[in-house]
Amino acid sequence: MPSCYQCAILCLSLLYANTCFATEKQPNILFIYVEDLGYYTQERGLREPASKITGLKTPHLDALAAESLNFTQAYCGQTVCSPSKGAIYSGLVPHANGIWRNVFNASKDNRKPDAWIPLPNPLTAKNDPSNTGVGGIHEDIPTLIEKLKTKDIYCGVSNKLHVQPARKFPYDKFYKTSDLEGVIADAGEHPWFFWCNPGDTHAPFWKSVQHKLTDPKNKNSAPNDVNPDEVTMLPWLPDTPASRIDLAQYYSNVRNIDEFVGEILSKLKQSGQVDNTIVIFTGDHGIPVQRGKTTAYPAASNVPFYIKGPGIKAGRILQTPISQIDLNPTFLENFGIQAASPCHGKSLWPILSGQLDAFPDRQTVFIESNEGFASAPVKYSDETISRAVCDGHFYFMHNVLKDSFNVTEQEALHVGSGNGEYGDPGPQYAMDLHDETIRNKDSQPLPYELLRQLCMADTPDEELYDLRNDPWGVHNLIDDPEYKDVAER
Repeated sequence: MPSCYQCAILCLSLLYANTCFATEKQPNILFIYVEDLGYYTQERGLREPASKITGLKTPHLDALAAESLNFTQAYCGQTVCSPSKGAIYSGLVPHANGIWRNVFNASKDNRKPDAWIPLPNPLTAKNDPSNTGVGGIHEDIPTLIEKLKTKDIYCGVSNKLHVQPARKFPYDKFYKTSDLEGVIADAGEHPWFFWCNPGDTHAPFWKSVQHKLTDPKNKNSAPNDVNPDEVTMLPWLPDTPASRIDLAQYYSNVRNIDEFVGEILSKLKQSGQVDNTIVIFTGDHGIPVQRGKTTAYPAASNVPFYIKGPGIKAGRILQTPISQIDLNPTFLENFGIQAASPCHGKSLWPILSGQLDAFPDRQTVFIESNEGFASAPVKYSDETISRAVCDGHFYFMHNVLKDSFNVTEQEALHVGSGNGEYGDPGPQYAMDLHDETIRNKDSQPLPYELLRQLCMADTPDEELYDLRNDPWGVHNLIDDPEYKDVAER
């Protein structure tokens, strides 16, 4: 039992903390959340040789990582845009919050968010822009933005919203992605939250780097700032000249993001608010190629996560597994707001403050995938629904649902059968990875077999990967007797 003296000291400490909390402006939050980013930075390539990241320079991101708390084992809730966002907005895993697949970004009248943010006031059934044709966060789940607005936090968003129903995201204003000055000016004396959503790394890769292509008229030409010959091809993809150009274009987009981060952090410094602003840099999910985005593999779920600002013990690199659903209660706690109940995430503040390096009561994080792999031919695109759990060292997957597949391998996989951003040879995406995998199946059988499993809904029922030696999850250890105990655990 504490003594009366100890109780008195504790009460005085709490009174002092509450007084400061009430009179000092709470830290702002600059949340840089990049589309389709994956964990591709020069600092990772140097720190983690098994990642095979070479030929990429990211000086601004490397500097940010060095002055931040760097979580190397951070994972999104689901590996596609809307569910990844929805998990952060709700603090709940996607299959529990209502957004378990991509939902509309436009309103019911097909208008984009910049046309209806802020929401109409008063909001009526007639002018409500919400479009829940393919789902949305359940009405009884308060979103992050709804809760922030109860404390009059100024909230801005950029690029896209991509969650529904629109009425549950009462942002104050829609901004250009680089307009930090506008957010700060409009917030005035209020604390602010800016969901800054750059999208250069979203497919098609050529689109955001066309001005840097050696032949701007050729969407399949190399960028002038990333040499394909210096790129080490990722181990689950075919290593061919055309594939290297695809990856070089993607890395060139990562360099765009790196330059953007340098610019927006410079603006923050010039604003005079850098000392009272928490900066988070992460991505919504991994690279949009086969065995990436929409799947539950580590290349799809592992994202960079750098965080710095007041109250954060920076300069640390932690392999503690964290989930982006943890951002919901973390953001709310920063502004003195209680997280909703239930909440699957845990506030990161005990780790951010330096009190802990890991949660003693949570050793793993959970990832899910609820969508079919889009590289299969459209008419044969069956779903593989997966669940994964990671402790920062090992990554276990259970492919829960694999629909029947009633065509031959030759029908399922052929040059030109890629669909969408995962290898479409057509004019929009202009990527070669899918077709190069098929063309080189005899000389490079591993990429072909991994693609075949996806396109034919023929993945193993269970998969286990050692992330320290195999960070992208290529070599399945589930049948290796040496790892039986790990799999069972």
